[in-house]
Amino acid sequence: MFENTIDKKKIITDKNGNEIVDLTTSIFGHNVTGMSDYNMVRLSKTYQMRADKVSFAEYGNIEETEFILKYSGISNPFSLDKDDVLLIPNIQ
Repeated sequence: MFENTIDKKKIITDKNGNEIVDLTTSIFGHNVTGMSDYNMVRLSKTYQMRADKVSFAEYGNIEETEFILKYSGISNPFSLDKDDVLLIPNIQ
């Protein structure tokens, strides 16, 4: 479910030979159609701590779970609570 992790980030080597994870590169390959092109979803009790269910309801799969969380600024999916608002981007 969480295929887009820090392990997918590019590794760069500095002049001293130290390997560094390049945190500036995006881990998502989606084309988001614009910063204002999203839907706002208020979570019901059914979706508490269940970002995977939100992904399935919005996109028809759970593969977008981490994308929704990152886009909405959520780092802990288990913090999702009733009445929280998630931003669901329109992706191409």
